[in-house]
Amino acid sequence: MMTQSAGETVALYIVLFFVLIFAILTVALLGAIAYALLKLRKQVDVALDKVDPVLMKTTDVLGTVERVTMNVGEKTDSILTRGEELANNLAQKVEGTASVVEKTVTSPLINLSSLLAGLTRIFSVMGKGFTETANSNGHRSKNDGQQ
Repeated sequence: MMTQSAGETVALYIVLFFVLIFAILTVALLGAIAYALLKLRKQVDVALDKVDPVLMKTTDVLGTVERVTMNVGEKTDSILTRGEELANNLAQKVEGTASVVEKTVTSPLINLSSLLAGLTRIFSVMGKGFTETANSNGHRSKNDGQQ
């Protein structure tokens, strides 16, 4: 067996002392980390206790908004469908009114216009016949001098 010298023994004790110091520091550091993690967990639990009601309320509000949105969508579809029906009915009524106006107003006006044109022509022809008859009897008309 080898014998150790006094210097080697002192060096061994010094190394052992530093290893022991580092081990104690490591255990202390691990204890401090564990304590900090416990404190952090308590703070997270407190924050979660505050956040949970807000999260529940937000979920309720989101559900309400979703229901309202669906309701508005359904009502919008209903309104658009009804508007389309009304527009189609109005278009049909306008077409019907135009047809009635054409039959009851336009056609009689055309007939009246034709009648007036015919009467004007009759009076024109009859008027010429009366002036020619008067001229043949020896009377001069006002139009004779202008023609």
